Amino acid sequence: MKVAVIVVGTHHAGKSRTIREYLKPLLGMSKGQHHFALGSESGYIRSQSIEERYGYIFSQSLEEKGLTEVQTIVSKMKGYEKLVFAARPEDESVTLFLLLKTELEKAGFTVFKVKIEKNQPANFYEHKGKEIVDYLKM
Repeated sequence: MKVAVIVVGTHHAGKSRTIREYLKPLLGMSKGQHHFALGSESGYIRSQSIEERYGYIFSQSLEEKGLTEVQTIVSKMKGYEKLVFAARPEDESVTLFLLLKTELEKAGFTVFKVKIEKNQPANFYEHKGKEIVDYLKM
């Protein structure tokens, strides 16, 4: 089964920390790695949220550029069986969560959302890392 997990949280909520410090070690990865194997299935982790890529000026609207960017990223990664992305929550003014979810589903992925909250104890983030692995094993 093709599975994608979107790690969702506000700016500085701990999305990257959860992925880097808790998820990657559970998958036998170093902090700088992006590719992983889970049994015979291949996976890819993108810990920088898609929204963070918009720190520069576009002549296209964010919605237009966001659509193109998300479609391109999903198209490049649709050959993997397991994917992990980070995104801002769907209720924020600048978010590509719903677009990302839709494009992943179009590419045949079952999509799960793992919510990260700011200023939690370390065991919260550790638990979220395990939750992501559980989804990836489906």
